[in-house]
Parts: sequence; structure tokens; C-alpha cells
Amino acid sequence: MAVFGHLGVSPELSAVYELLVTGGSRTTEEIGVAAPLLERMRELGLVRHLPGDVWQAVAPDLAVEALIAAREEANRRARADIGPLMELYLRNRDEELADNAFVEVISGGAAVRELWHALLRGAREEVCVLDQPPYITPLGQHVALEDETRARDVQWRVVYDRSAVDIPGRVTEIIELVSAGERARVTPTLPFKLAVIDTHAAVLPVVNGDVVDKVLLIRPSALLDVLRSTFELYWDKGIPFSPGGIYAAAADVDPSLLGLLAAGLTDESIARQLGLAPRTVQRRVRQLMDRCGAQTRFQAGVQAMRRGWL
Repeated sequence: MAVFGHLGVSPELSAVYELLVTGGSRTTEEIGVAAPLLERMRELGLVRHLPGDVWQAVAPDLAVEALIAAREEANRRARADIGPLMELYLRNRDEELADNAFVEVISGGAAVRELWHALLRGAREEVCVLDQPPYITPLGQHVALEDETRARDVQWRVVYDRSAVDIPGRVTEIIELVSAGERARVTPTLPFKLAVIDTHAAVLPVVNGDVVDKVLLIRPSALLDVLRSTFELYWDKGIPFSPGGIYAAAADVDPSLLGLLAAGLTDESIARQLGLAPRTVQRRVRQLMDRCGAQTRFQAGVQAMRRGWL
């Protein structure tokens, strides 16, 4: 990629900049490009115009900061332009939708996935998710999507339903996500799927059988506030699912078994995940429950958390 290409600098401008960096200052004639192009580079903060019609490259660290500042200013202007555009957008919708402008229905698998990707590209601070099947994005792509946002310092908090953790191979994926920085918790049941992006939008999927082909896009409103509060409620109730919990339980406690038990999986599901016989899992779970003084499997998970094993 040409230098500064990811900041919107054209290959032609990049080539001139690299020439001045590697070959030193030159006149317009020596560079061999039109004067307006060099003037554009000066406006971008890439070069200086010295006496004698000499052009000199600005130091790369200063040049990149100038480009970033220009991009941020453009972003601020774009956000300022959104207000009038939104008024036009809502004005041209039908009356029924205009009366409920804070909720928009997005239908069709492709449109739903496009919306989700667009919302993630626009995330700035935090994505909060209540996670349960079925999924909009194919399994296996979640890690890449989170990594893309995390590169911009966007934080993720996810509460996983037991049914999500029970999917073959999902525990490994969740451990990878948590190791990369996701904060995760598990709970026996969730009321619905939900994703809240920063404070400006939420996605509430409409599940049809085992397919998500429609979502409700909720913009800033009392409903968005309620959905955000619902996430916080389940976040507070969930059991932490962290690298420390998965990998660092008490020395004589199987960390994998403990993590899956805390996630609420059945003995059969744990056996599949660990490659053990169901009877072996039943015996180990009973031993763990006896050790914790727990009457139920969920109590055992809570006790493990209180003892610092999770």
C-alpha cells in the first residue's frame, strides 16, 4: 500500500512524498509534476515550499499527525451534517414509521448482516451483547469482528446464555475472545438476543424458528434506555467467564470442568466438550458439589466464584 494510503492520500501524492523523503528536496521541475498537485500536498501538511521553488518533505511523524487531524475534522463535520439529513430521512418515510422513528425494522438476512457490520464499524466506546442462538453472523467470524473493533479500543461486554456455550466448539471461541480482551459472563437463561452499541443504537433480533431474518434498530429513546438497563441487570447477575477463571482454578480442580459447569452446561454437554464419558463427568460434578457444600450445580458455580476459583 502507498504510504498514508489508509488516510486517503492518493498513490500519486504518496509517490511524490516518498521521492522527497528518500531523494531530498527538489524543485518543481525536478519533481516533474503539476504545481497544483504540490500545492495540494502543502495543504495536507506533507511538504513545505521553500524559496527558490524548492519543495521539502515534512517529517513523517508530523505529516501523519496532520493527516489524522484533518480526518478527525472531517468526521466532526460529517456528524454535524447528520442532523439535517436525518430530518429529511424521517420526513420522507411513511406516516406510520415517522410516528415511531426511534424504531426501524430491517428485514432480510443480507440487510441484517450489513446493518450489524455497519454498526460495528461505527462503534467508538463499547458493545454490549446478550448472546444466545441463532446468529446473524456465521460462527467462526465473531473473533474477527471483535478484533476489528478492538483495534479502535472499543470494549466488549457479553453475557452468554447457557445454550450459546453448549454449541460444539463455542467454548474454545469464547476463551479466545476473552483472552483478547472481551469481558464475558454466563447465565442459565436470557430473555432475548440484544446488542447495544455505545449510547446511540441497539439491535433487537426477531427470531423466526432457528433463523434471524429481521431485527429492530432502536435509536436513542426511552426504549433504548430500558434495553441498556436490561443488559446491565443480566450482567450483574452473570458469573464471570475469564481467562483467570478458566485457566486458574484451585490446583486440584479441573479448570475446564469448572468453567463449563459455571456456564450452566449439562453433564452430557460437558462430556462432549471435554471428550469424557458422561458417568465420569457426573462423578466429578458430584465431587465438586460436595466440596462446595452446594445443593445444585448452579450453586456450585456460585460457590466456585466466591472461593476465587472463577
